[in-house]
Amino acid sequence: MRKLLLPLLAVVALAACRKDLVCPQGETDCGGKCVSLQTDAANCGACAHACGSLEACSGGACGCAADVASCGGACTDLARDAANCGACGAACAAAQYCTTAGGSTSCTASCPTGFTACGRACVDVTSDSRSCGACGHVCTRGESCVNGACGADIQVACFSTSDVRPVTADLTAAGDPRLAYGNPTVLALANGVVFAASGYPATVAAIPLDGRATTHVVLTGNDLEGILAYGGAVLISNADAGTLVVLDAASGAVRDELVLPGDAPNPHDIAVVGSTAYVALTGYGPGGVKATLSGQAIAKIDLSPLAACLADASPPSCASGEPCPAGRSCRGGECRLPCGVVSGAIDLMQVPGTADGGAGGYPFPGQLAVRDSKIYAPLANLKLADCGGGYMEYCEPAGHGKLAIIDAAAGDATSAIDLGADCRNPGDVDVYGSTLWVSCGSFLYPTEAPGRVVALDVSGAPTLAGAAVDVSKIVPWSLAFCGGVGYVTDSASGAIVRFDPLSRAADAPVTVCPILPPSKFTFASDIVCR
Repeated sequence: MRKLLLPLLAVVALAACRKDLVCPQGETDCGGKCVSLQTDAANCGACAHACGSLEACSGGACGCAADVASCGGACTDLARDAANCGACGAACAAAQYCTTAGGSTSCTASCPTGFTACGRACVDVTSDSRSCGACGHVCTRGESCVNGACGADIQVACFSTSDVRPVTADLTAAGDPRLAYGNPTVLALANGVVFAASGYPATVAAIPLDGRATTHVVLTGNDLEGILAYGGAVLISNADAGTLVVLDAASGAVRDELVLPGDAPNPHDIAVVGSTAYVALTGYGPGGVKATLSGQAIAKIDLSPLAACLADASPPSCASGEPCPAGRSCRGGECRLPCGVVSGAIDLMQVPGTADGGAGGYPFPGQLAVRDSKIYAPLANLKLADCGGGYMEYCEPAGHGKLAIIDAAAGDATSAIDLGADCRNPGDVDVYGSTLWVSCGSFLYPTEAPGRVVALDVSGAPTLAGAAVDVSKIVPWSLAFCGGVGYVTDSASGAIVRFDPLSRAADAPVTVCPILPPSKFTFASDIVCR
């Protein structure tokens, strides 16, 4: 269960509060900013040693960028250089432009529709990485231009260094880390903004990919475990408070906070089908906030009131103590409309096959995925054990991991299947095409639960599909697919492993989240794709 790990990390948050700048391993203080001299184009090999506009920094040395040619020893952009249009020495006439319109590079007398004249080049400023949004606005290495805004293709939450780091598809740095104003646990990406939910303290940061300033809001408690951008709102699972918080994505204001069912729900991931949100209630075992087992359900929230709630721009005041009109409740001094209504919960304890009860196992849902109208919830089939130092909790696999399936189109008909011997203590889940992928493994029992990613064909009845991906060099945590490549973060380090979903081959781990001295701990907590 993810809840087990966070109390062990509180010391990391304290390290981030030091006044003196202490750079993580592999980074250098250059004028009060931590950078990698190996990859930072503004500080390549040494502080203030900047690469040219058509150069990239690799291994601490400047060289022509990957999509740039060398003509006579000079870095040359053959797609935009009228003196070298498509090939070195292929010059356009004096009044012509160099363009890639039509799929090939050629000279033209005027820029076609949809292209802008930037000097003597015709470019699409909505997608051109060297003139993104405007002529001459260059995206940094590892960023792409989407709808006229630069942004890294992959964003990684680094819990220990309290930031979100942009990386390329090959997991090299693609820009400066962005402060998350807390220790980020989960990420969501919508409309060019990364939303990072943190613990210690419970904070939601809105980080625009175009470089605008980050804004943030502090919630109650110290543990945010789920986040989803939906319908102009950001939905956040507040595990400490047992609530679903609704933020206005545009303003960052808290519009509602819905109390989830159960006396200790411990909410985690969120999924939406139609206008209904499904929230995984992990619950607690003895040793947590309760003396007995509780939780293990999927809450349902009707979000049909959300649009009216967000549009409620001038609600009546309730600061004077006057009662609110019918249908409204007092929140933050305002009589606000509800953003959602809790409509019930699906008790996983009542679904056959969700855990090996005879071996002491109980189903603990954490993460969710949606395909068509079905919600898929991997279940950590765990039994009570000594988790270390005599601390008793549900932390040891009682058997194979399970998968609960909820069919929203069939009245929330619920079933469960066994994830097989390669999946013990399942964690994250993602859908890529018609295949469902589940990360599995445990840092408490690595010999019993080595790191694997299992695949299931969900084009019909879910069935295991092919060999599992061997990621035993890490303890799998978050899972995502970016550009047809799978990525799994490590809960025991700052590393991420890439794998090919076709061949099932995995690369060696690449460290993305560094260690912040004097701590000896680091953690890649989540990953999202643009």
